[in-house]
Formats: sequence, C-alpha cells, structure tokens
Amino acid sequence: MELLYQKSIDLERVADLCEPGIEREKPEPRDHSAWHVTNLLEASRLITKGKPCYPEGKEAPSGIMSLGRIWETAVDCYLADHVRREMGGEFMPDVLLEKDDICGSLDGMIFGTEEGMVAECKLRFTLNLEIPMNHLRQIRAYCHLADTDTVCYVSGHISTTPPMAQALLRVIRFTQLSIEETWQGILNTKKYLEGLGVGPTGNGGGVV
Repeated sequence: MELLYQKSIDLERVADLCEPGIEREKPEPRDHSAWHVTNLLEASRLITKGKPCYPEGKEAPSGIMSLGRIWETAVDCYLADHVRREMGGEFMPDVLLEKDDICGSLDGMIFGTEEGMVAECKLRFTLNLEIPMNHLRQIRAYCHLADTDTVCYVSGHISTTPPMAQALLRVIRFTQLSIEETWQGILNTKKYLEGLGVGPTGNGGGVV
C-alpha cells in the first residue's frame, strides 16, 4: 500500500458546507436477494471461526446508524467541494456496482481526475488512525468493482477519553495483486457457501 496524499479535515468547514445540503437521489433499498461484498467479507471471517453462514440484516443500533448517516452526508458535502476545488473533478455519491453476480454499495466515486477513485467514508469511535484490515479488504474489493487502484478514504474519529473529534482524508493506491487477491478470496467464499446451499435469501441468510 502506498499513501499518496494526507490532509487534516477542518470540521468547521464541513459543518458550514452541510447547511445548504447536497443534491442526491434517494438510494435504492438494499437488494437482499443478491450477494454483497460486505456480507461475503463477514462470511469469510465467520467461516474461519467454524460458523459458515451468509450474514444479513445486522445493523448498528439506530442512534449509531443515524450518526453514521449524518457523518456520511456531511462528508459528501465536503468531498463535493474538495474534489471540485482541489482536484478539478466531480464527486458522485452512492454508487452501486456489480461483477461476478456480487454487488458493492460504494459511498461514492470521484471522476475527472487522472483516474477514477473509489470514495469510502467511515466513522470510528477511536483516535487510532490505523485503517482496520476489514476496511482495507472492503475498499480493495470496491477497487476491483470500479476498475481502479485508488481510494479516497475519509475517516472521522470520536473519543471521550480524551474528549476529541477529528477527521482525516487519505488517498491510497493499492497494488493490483492485492486487489485481485482480495476479490479472489471473495469469490472463493461465495463458491464455498454455494456448495453448502447457503446464501442470500431476502430473509436473513442461512446457517449450516
């Protein structure tokens, strides 16, 4: 992994930019009859624990989920402004892509730069800035879906001890090998679950 760019985000500017809002289509409801990147990545983790299943419908508590949605909308406003002013490109939120019968719900894509970029937004309740491995696997899979090796990763960090909130924008480039290895792992998980007769059902998946 090569870190290409890093910049601290001014949260006051984010708040100011959110006031007029951002024009966007209402996202389509998630299709629970389809295979999804995030579900397959979680399934892979569970398989290693001896629990082969295709997990669906597990969401954070409503308050945390709402805060995450608020944060994502705020970051969308920031990225639309940042990409236009500093990259000379265009930010498109909420992009759904599909390959090999597997869907990925990207937080967004950045176009008009030297190459298209995946945009991914995370809210974390820690000041640890290290990108978790499950996030890396997710955005590498999204790179495969988007035919790019570059990601604009925005993370918000909240802590009560010490009391602090901060945000960071990072542009990351992955090796093509790491992207393809991640996708192959997802395909292997899908094939394994299919062999067990386990997969998306629209009603929460199954467990063997």
